[in-house]
Amino acid sequence: MSRKILAGLFTAAVLACSAYGLLPRVRLEHENNNVAIISDYREIATLARNSGLGVDEAIGILKKNGITGMMVSELIGDNIDKGIGQAEMKIMKDSERGTEGTIITITPYSEHKDLLNKWLRMRFAISDDKTGPVFLTIPSNMLKNSGMLPDIDGLEAAKRAGLPVFYRPAPSPGHLSDRAAVMLREVHAKYPVSVFTPSGEYVSGYPDVSKLANAAKELEIPVAIVEFSRQVGEPQLNAQVSPYLLPLHSVTNEEMTSRRISRKALRERLIRAALERSVRLLLLRTAPPNTSDFKFADFAEEVRLLGEGLKAHGFNLAWPEPVFARRNLHINVLSAWAMCAVLMLCVWSYLVRMGMKSDKKIAVLFAAGSVVLAVCAWKVASAARIAGALAAPMIATEASLIALDKGRKRGVLQGFVFAIVGGLALASFFSTTSYMLRLSTFSGVRLTLVLPPVLVLLHDLKNRVHPESLIGFLNRPPLWGELIMIIILLGAVGFMVLRSGNTQGISNFEASMRDTLERSLVARPRTKEVFVGYPSVLLLVYLVGHGMTARYREILRIGASIGFSSVVNSFCHFHTPLTLILLREFNGLWTGLIVGVIAVMLVKFVIVPLLRLVRPVIS
Repeated sequence: MSRKILAGLFTAAVLACSAYGLLPRVRLEHENNNVAIISDYREIATLARNSGLGVDEAIGILKKNGITGMMVSELIGDNIDKGIGQAEMKIMKDSERGTEGTIITITPYSEHKDLLNKWLRMRFAISDDKTGPVFLTIPSNMLKNSGMLPDIDGLEAAKRAGLPVFYRPAPSPGHLSDRAAVMLREVHAKYPVSVFTPSGEYVSGYPDVSKLANAAKELEIPVAIVEFSRQVGEPQLNAQVSPYLLPLHSVTNEEMTSRRISRKALRERLIRAALERSVRLLLLRTAPPNTSDFKFADFAEEVRLLGEGLKAHGFNLAWPEPVFARRNLHINVLSAWAMCAVLMLCVWSYLVRMGMKSDKKIAVLFAAGSVVLAVCAWKVASAARIAGALAAPMIATEASLIALDKGRKRGVLQGFVFAIVGGLALASFFSTTSYMLRLSTFSGVRLTLVLPPVLVLLHDLKNRVHPESLIGFLNRPPLWGELIMIIILLGAVGFMVLRSGNTQGISNFEASMRDTLERSLVARPRTKEVFVGYPSVLLLVYLVGHGMTARYREILRIGASIGFSSVVNSFCHFHTPLTLILLREFNGLWTGLIVGVIAVMLVKFVIVPLLRLVRPVIS
């Protein structure tokens, strides 16, 4: 059997097993099409009051424009002290004992006085049947960030409007850690609480978050996973409530002010969260309080534009459901074999490239090893993490070497296909509830950025693709050009590692370029592929074909490995819809080839003629 037929059969087997593992994910992504736009009740109430509108009238306008949920928070001591809500708080001092306490009274004009009195006593575990003021032996300054009462104004407004409630329980004083869960049950019994997540710096009850988690599971209320949150105890709560989880994205007023995020950029960021990261709850805040020229009409128009933008991408403005609670995804053995088979193939191929003899016995040994490794990865979580962390960089390395092999013109396409096949195998194995909800972290992202360039460099020095051997290179004094090249490469790799997983370090020009590509192509190709990876391969083909700059070609070969590392890493974003990943990689290929052709033309018709005017080109 020829090598081409064997390679074709292997590829078909890997794709078939990968497809089997990916099918549940694709079905789930197709069904998970509802997106909710949520706004904060207190912010809406402030805007409505400043614009001369009633709260119900304002909410009706927003609902018509696309608001599908209302965020209502539990009021904390600081809110009550500032006159927010239907309660009052006063300091109580005992001069004889030298102690200080707090008196909390429900305002006499409240329409819900009896209910609030009941809730107030429940909140602080007071067992009397009285309806008057509550006396606490807790100083008022210790209640500043503690939960006091649900914001009944917001709950009633949401109920009248027929909007689901995104509820925010506040932290409790240490000895009352179970009260947040008690109040969650009470509020859910009377109002349409459809999702919740704790407010404050820490989850109430931390480190024991089981009370809130148990309440959520018993009532089947999903917890909102707030993207990029650093709240203490949130990972533990999410893990215990899983799979009753709904991803949420919001931008705080502090971030909008410090980073000067425009309202247009805010809408695009929210749409991108839904499109690229499968976020289904979008919290749209009003402008920061110091923005005096921002009116209710402006906010209503923003809601409409955000809703139209989501609809244009095929989303429905409706309340989402925690789809993983209905269909919990697990690792299957065929996906495990597909990933492990690709990993073992890449290791074998690299060792052969580095000089290991290749025969049928060794091939059988590696084939058997892929089966054993697959079973281990299927059954043992640590083995799965290690296999995935190694598979991603090895796939990127093999794809790079295929593309770079002897400067073939078709190499870039063959390397691209191999990276796609390997990426699908990775995605198939890790398309589980835990990884798609980001409860588990993939271990190989940064390793995939660092290891392929190193392995390509070692391969080139061993096989004299670079004019010198490693020993010869180390035994002679370095050239200035080589030193500059090494500094550039180390700086580029370090920059990519630091930048991996965040978007806060980009320049205004890069941010503008990204937005333009997203609007034009839907799935924005990655910068490392378009401007580094594919152009490096085409430039290398040109230079090899013309026998030019042999000593400095290595920077292009390493640049190519960085591009293919980016391709593989795209498939490791397991929360991104698979169809979007494939579209992104296709867009990256053709745009990168266009940039590469332009780079070759620039070298051929501008740089080379200029160099010839100065000196002969050194090959």
